[in-house]
Amino acid sequence: MICLHTTNIYAQEPIKAFDLTKLPKTSNVKLSDLGFVDIEYIPLETSTQSLISGIDLVFFNEYSINKIIPGDGYFIVKNGERVLKFRDNGSFIASIGKIGRGPNELNQIEDLDIDKENQNIYMVSGWQKKFCQYSPNGEFIKTFNVPFYVREFKFFEDKVLCYCGNNSGVNENSFILMDKQGNIIKRFPNKYQFKSQKGIVVYTHENLFYGFNNRLFKKEIYSDTIYVFENTEFKPHMVINVGNKLVTPKVRSENNAERIYANFLQPLNLLEFGDYVYYAFIYRFIVEGEVIIYGFIGSKKDNYKALLNLGEGIDNDLDGGPNIIPLTTKDDNTVVSLIDALTLKKHIASTEFIKSNPRYPEKKKELEKLAQNLKETDNPVLVLLKMGK
Repeated sequence: MICLHTTNIYAQEPIKAFDLTKLPKTSNVKLSDLGFVDIEYIPLETSTQSLISGIDLVFFNEYSINKIIPGDGYFIVKNGERVLKFRDNGSFIASIGKIGRGPNELNQIEDLDIDKENQNIYMVSGWQKKFCQYSPNGEFIKTFNVPFYVREFKFFEDKVLCYCGNNSGVNENSFILMDKQGNIIKRFPNKYQFKSQKGIVVYTHENLFYGFNNRLFKKEIYSDTIYVFENTEFKPHMVINVGNKLVTPKVRSENNAERIYANFLQPLNLLEFGDYVYYAFIYRFIVEGEVIIYGFIGSKKDNYKALLNLGEGIDNDLDGGPNIIPLTTKDDNTVVSLIDALTLKKHIASTEFIKSNPRYPEKKKELEKLAQNLKETDNPVLVLLKMGK
């Protein structure tokens, strides 16, 4: 696997391009290999009001625990159709929003995000074409409707960038920029229209949003290019070239669901942290008996690159704790993960942990004490991984 460079036609600067046209063998990666120097565990308070269930980190963003949003002094966890807010120390603050058919309710929560200007929380029900807005304490403020389907959205400065979804291939627009009241500012036409074959093909993430360096980025499933959103325009930022594993409009038009799932890549997650880009995806979903979720990590500054079996995670050589699956970022140098309480307790009791010789033996002792104070039925534990500067 080689790394390429191409040219950014907007800034006239080379942009990094990673070549994944031929997947290399998976390898083991240690946290210290990536420059992580500290690890912090935050047990989330367990109560009737705050109970979290259904953890599957490999399929994160697909099953119950499908979103963690770090805020200013707190975390918001979307657990199925429940949205829970916890302080940075893990104590429970509030349950936000209510599923239902009432005028101030949503029939489902398609996506949510935080307005950093006032810390209000916005949620959307795509099929209802309806947003609900809540205060930082979870109190309902208002609803408003939009004349288009919203699959995902992110705040950008004082505006909201919405992704309209493209599973059917017929949407007129891919993205719509609106203000915080739902008034349309700008439409971005769908460049990837197609006529689908028989058999429904549904992707959890046709588009991946993420933030880094105070900027907003996106990558659609139908393109190898990651774009940055600046001055209400999309500009090329980076390329992850997967060659003939890319789901193109032509692929969607000419293949049924079984063939598409069997031969083309399905994106799951995309992040930048420190000097690295991280890309999680499924390949050959129904061909090989065991589904392998891959995690690619590549350096933006040198030739470092690795492909992981994401089910095995990144080796935790800092304190000997369970291996890590990146979920999101708290800031540009802090990665957020999650560990089930039962999984943590079993790991601490394992021969692997007892015989481990991590970089920070004192943290190994702290982790052991933490696990001893957890119940198997407790809420998951947030993990913050901090990089050296």
